[in-house]
Amino acid sequence: MRVSLNWLRDFVNVDVDVDTLADTFTLHSMEVASTEKLVDANNLVIGYVESCEAHPNADKLSVCEVDVGTQTLTIVCGAPNVAAGQHVVVALEGATLAGGLTIKNTSIRSVNSHGMICSLSELGLEMKYHQETGIHVIEDAVKVGTDALEALGFNDDIVELDLTPNRMDLLSMHGVAYDVAAMFDTALTIPEPKVRYSDKTNPMTISSDTDACQAYYGSVIENITIKPSPAWMKARLIAAGIRPINNVVDITNYVMLETGQPLHAFDYTLLNSDTIVVREARQGETFTTLDDKTRILEAGDILITDGKRPIALGGVMGGAETEVHEKTTSILLESAAFSPLHVRRTATRLDLRSESSMRFEKGIDVGKIRYALDRATALLIEYAGATVRNDVAYFDALDRREETIELSLNTLNKVLGIELPKARVEDLLKRLRFQYSIKGDVIAVVKPTRRPDFENYQDLIEEIGRIHGYASVPETLPATVSVGELTEKQRFRRAVRETLLGLGLNEAKTYSLRSADTVGRYALEKGAPVSVKHPMSERRAVLRLSPIGGLLEAVAYNAARGQTSVHLFEIGHIYTDDGEIEKLAGIMHGQHQSRYWQTTPALTFYTAKAIVEALFDRFGVQATYTQATLEDFHPHQAAFIDVGETRIGHIAKVHPTLASKQDLEDVYAFELDLDALYGVREDALRHQPIDRYPAIERDIAIVIDREVPAGDVVKAVTDTGIGALREVKVFDVYEGSPLDADKKSLGIRMVFKDPEGTLKAEHVDRRVDAVVEQLNTVFGATLR
Repeated sequence: MRVSLNWLRDFVNVDVDVDTLADTFTLHSMEVASTEKLVDANNLVIGYVESCEAHPNADKLSVCEVDVGTQTLTIVCGAPNVAAGQHVVVALEGATLAGGLTIKNTSIRSVNSHGMICSLSELGLEMKYHQETGIHVIEDAVKVGTDALEALGFNDDIVELDLTPNRMDLLSMHGVAYDVAAMFDTALTIPEPKVRYSDKTNPMTISSDTDACQAYYGSVIENITIKPSPAWMKARLIAAGIRPINNVVDITNYVMLETGQPLHAFDYTLLNSDTIVVREARQGETFTTLDDKTRILEAGDILITDGKRPIALGGVMGGAETEVHEKTTSILLESAAFSPLHVRRTATRLDLRSESSMRFEKGIDVGKIRYALDRATALLIEYAGATVRNDVAYFDALDRREETIELSLNTLNKVLGIELPKARVEDLLKRLRFQYSIKGDVIAVVKPTRRPDFENYQDLIEEIGRIHGYASVPETLPATVSVGELTEKQRFRRAVRETLLGLGLNEAKTYSLRSADTVGRYALEKGAPVSVKHPMSERRAVLRLSPIGGLLEAVAYNAARGQTSVHLFEIGHIYTDDGEIEKLAGIMHGQHQSRYWQTTPALTFYTAKAIVEALFDRFGVQATYTQATLEDFHPHQAAFIDVGETRIGHIAKVHPTLASKQDLEDVYAFELDLDALYGVREDALRHQPIDRYPAIERDIAIVIDREVPAGDVVKAVTDTGIGALREVKVFDVYEGSPLDADKKSLGIRMVFKDPEGTLKAEHVDRRVDAVVEQLNTVFGATLR
């Protein structure tokens, strides 16, 4: 939001410079992003071109005699539109213009020139705000010799606010004025518009067939003369970042900026009836907007109709068929309230975000709907010569009952950590212009319509605290004893992080917010996601159900910039209706080791599994893996991870179709429930003495059914309980000739070790025979 200081002073008496205002606003309200002058120039006056003759020595130059009040100057001008009888902006000798240009008296083609006739671009205004190719010709009544910046309203400072989504009230000059008046404890003046109605009756009838339109007010305004807006209004619109067009369009934009309430004007003579019906679009219905583009609509888009055809997309853009043009003489002026969610969806899908749609999306002050209509009407009467038909047609289904928020003085002081007396609290509430009452120790505040974000007593505490001044809150240390020691859970989390970093993964932090369309992807928790009440965008509208989606986006972002080997992990929360669950997720793409080695191990499912198992080894966890079919993952490369009866996560290859959509190849991911892993871990690493006696290894190859998981075989060997068996690993898998098609060969390595003495070969052989017998009994396995 760009705030004009001149405009602000219409409502609040703030006699401070722009830097002081910016510092105060940052301390008590929102951060000020920047300050600037609307026009950074000096020594400019209003001049009158008395005569304009061709330059004797140049075809494209003119020699002008210009009255600047105190004298008449000869000025050589190259603008094609300069002519006698014009009021213009003159830069006198010594003037400084945009970019640091200093004006000096000079000779141009043997003619002395004393000053310069200026264009708006030479004053530093961008072409997008004026589209003038020559000098600026002043249409308003002005006095020769006066300060040009003051006469045109360009002697202004601009404060640009960096707003958060909840402070929609600061998207209007009124809202900023309320805050500034509270900060400086000064008077606030919001004038009531006065509208003179004609004797002619407003014939319009208005209704709504959708809950997405809560209110709609319309005035019929006639005898309009389309012409340029006054200079002061143009200057304020430019200061706000909006290009002036004509008086009707400019007034609707001006009032929107002033009140925060968007307006729209229809050419009244182009309506097919005296009826306005608001409804939702039918799926596939088409509509041509003001930019002459035909839009394909969806169910849920808000349509304003004249009872026969659509004439506007509610809250987004008007229609080409009822656009106000230079010959328009009468309009229907609309002021309405539309559903923020509907407007946001339509504007985002059609890429039609605007100042109006942004305000509807964030929520408007419903108390300003009729006020804004009357304010614009009064300006149209004054600056367009309009007359207004009697009565305002409207539909209004808004719940206008007052809501109150209660707060005890004790709670206020406890939260703020200070002792504010009742008199001070009352003073702050008055400065905030809140309606309130106090009974004993309890303050009851009426929720102001200008603050739809104002919902509970915590919001009230924040308002009182920020106006009182956070700098006034004394610094104190916590009263509780603070022990400088990590908790057991913190140590565990740190050990997880250090282990994965040591395994070559990098830690990432991704957004917890996702779009509603993608939040369920890669998630095993398939419940309804938790929605954000005031999302910053559709892409950040709900809380995530899995960290894998964010990690995959991080991999794609890096891969698109040439970093294809990316191994990441994240410790973070997912969010369900049952609460938050802390998760550990990892993702791997590209090469497993440096590509500069002649032979680089391929990144496979088993690489990811080895990472997970190394983590489990760190905490003494023995896990089993069960093949699974998981949505969004490869149908044959996915497994659940269990520890005993506890399921702690899964590991899988991302489905190739989804990976290719982000220009990625093989992507492997895992997700673990960190709380569950914490619950099954060993309490601590145990010290063991160095073995004094050698170990004996035995390898066997068995033939079993292809469908038998290798993990089940390892578990069966381990469960035999044979003494001295310390380790069991699968080191080879073979399928093919001469084995039957439904068979496979597993190579199993067993390590035997006795801490009390050296094992004898015959003892180990007997133990191996017992293992083979067990495998034959359980799986029908035979030695190969």
